[in-house]
Amino acid sequence: MQPIEVSWIVLIFIFGAIGLVRGFLKELGVTTSICVAMYIISQWLEKREVTDMALGKAVEVAPGAFRALATDDLRNGLVRCLLYVLIMVFMVFISYHGETLSFGGTPPKGSTGVLFNLMIGLLNGYLVVGTIWYYLDKYNYPTRLWGLFQEPLSPLAQFLRSLLLFNVIPADFQEPVLIFFILFLITMRVVR
Repeated sequence: MQPIEVSWIVLIFIFGAIGLVRGFLKELGVTTSICVAMYIISQWLEKREVTDMALGKAVEVAPGAFRALATDDLRNGLVRCLLYVLIMVFMVFISYHGETLSFGGTPPKGSTGVLFNLMIGLLNGYLVVGTIWYYLDKYNYPTRLWGLFQEPLSPLAQFLRSLLLFNVIPADFQEPVLIFFILFLITMRVVR
């Protein structure tokens, strides 16, 4: 198994390659969807504790099946982490699949266009993979139940973890920052 920072860097570069192929005008539509997914997860599900309510109801309906999930921290963290990761993956999937939200305009030619394509692709990778890593870290890497994580984190991984978006932006400012980016991107889409 490779270290988590290697997976993180490789996946970001894969998004960068996708950005090179698709172009930054289409990738900005994906960025908008990613920001919406990040907002839904961080502001609706986490802060409003919808997952606690859903898990509580599941324990009431089928106590034997869900009691361990409600009491065991690592398993509960696995359920929460998987929920957030699946929402993020679903939003990314629908953003790339079929007709996508794309911005109008003519992309610049030559190296400037290639640079824009690469930068927006890398940004999308940073947002998607960084959000997934953030929730893995927040819930103490619950995937280790499946043998998918080995401790300890290397110094490079600890440094990269500190650069994740939700670690960079203080919790009090996450909602306004995400709303600003969503509104800015939607405005840029409409204005052209």
